Amino acid sequence: RIHDPAEAVMVADRVIRSLSEPMRIAGKELYTSASIGIALSHERYQHPEELLRDADVAMYRAKAAGRQRFALFDEGLHEDALRQLELEGDLRRAVQRGEFEPYYQPIVRLSDGAVVGYEALMRWINPDRGCVEPAEFLSTAEETGTLSQIDWQIYDQVCCDMRVLGATGAYVTINVSPRHLRAHSFSERLLTL
Repeated sequence: RIHDPAEAVMVADRVIRSLSEPMRIAGKELYTSASIGIALSHERYQHPEELLRDADVAMYRAKAAGRQRFALFDEGLHEDALRQLELEGDLRRAVQRGEFEPYYQPIVRLSDGAVVGYEALMRWINPDRGCVEPAEFLSTAEETGTLSQIDWQIYDQVCCDMRVLGATGAYVTINVSPRHLRAHSFSERLLTL
């Protein structure tokens, strides 16, 4: 029987305060915390899943702000969610089109300034937005599972480019996440490139 955002906020606040009280279970004192996402009924919702999705988006916003919080879904969050969905689609298409390229950051010897190696960094060359910095897409790529595919595209290109870059005696480094190092076949796969 909630009719406006203020009532929903009061209920969320009451729930959070109640859950923050210690509970005694099997002789032990336990503490819980809650993050609450609030989405109110609106004519834009055609299916219950859409309302739940928006409440979930608001809950993640509350979690990002810290423990024991609530967040109310609003048009700003709606726009953020739409941008996120667009980015996810763009990333999937970018992987299919091979839009990720290594950028070679020179590593110089301080004594004489000679280039002794390169660090291969990832860049997304988007046909509409140009060079997209990793900070804009890495977390989304990791969440959607496309980061591993992107990494392998970069590794493949770096291994091809090493023939030219290494001809001068320079070395090339790649960034490898712990996720890859846990894979048993990582080194074998990398050596076959």
